[in-house]
Amino acid sequence: MDYWIKQLQEELDALKSDGGPEAIAKVEGRASELQEELEKTRRERDEELRRHEASEKELHEVRSNLAEAHRLLKEARVRARKMDDELLQAVKALESTRAELPKQTVVQYKESLDLKEGLKRMGRVTYEYGYRVALARFHARHPYVEVEENPFTVHPKDDLMPMVGNRHLTTRSRPSLDL
Repeated sequence: MDYWIKQLQEELDALKSDGGPEAIAKVEGRASELQEELEKTRRERDEELRRHEASEKELHEVRSNLAEAHRLLKEARVRARKMDDELLQAVKALESTRAELPKQTVVQYKESLDLKEGLKRMGRVTYEYGYRVALARFHARHPYVEVEENPFTVHPKDDLMPMVGNRHLTTRSRPSLDL
């Protein structure tokens, strides 16, 4: 731009040196045209500078927003990795629990009252069956002898008696049951 102003200045000086009032009026008219064009160019330049500054400011904001977006993306990736790890651990825990659940169920069932009562009933059935077999053999050997009472008959007074577990009864020392 300085070169253009210098060229115009030289052109103005050349016109002034040519001479007369017409040339001076012509030169001054040309100078005022050039002055207006220079002002217009300066206004356009100032407007372009303002636009450039606004663009620079907008670019700076976009870059800062981009940096913030990158930071948020990194945080989201870290959270996603942590969530994946937690999910993997939860799946492993679930699988190990599924593997141990049948074992625990068996242990709990073995400790339950239902199994213990069932085993007691099975023992009683086995005992009753053994008694009946022995009674049948006794009747086979001694057909004319009668047995007075069935030991498995429940009497009302038996319900009130506490049962002593695992006690072997012998014929020598029978406790007396006086009620």
